[in-house]
Amino acid sequence: MLMEARLLDERREGEAVGIAKGKEIGLVEGEAIGLAKEKLATAKRMLAKGCYSLEVIAELTNLSFADVEKLKEEA
Repeated sequence: MLMEARLLDERREGEAVGIAKGKEIGLVEGEAIGLAKEKLATAKRMLAKGCYSLEVIAELTNLSFADVEKLKEEA
């Protein structure tokens, strides 16, 4: 009986650690996705203004030149 209780406690502890790690990973991935969306939105606004070259937009947003070109074609 004592062994079963110990195993149950260890299982619960393992699950709690797994859940905490999963949340941490999810937050990091969520931040990365949010940042990427923000960069794209900024680039789209810059393209709409028409005041910046594709090279400058790529430099300022840290997007690749190809990504900025693709955004321009989609607009």
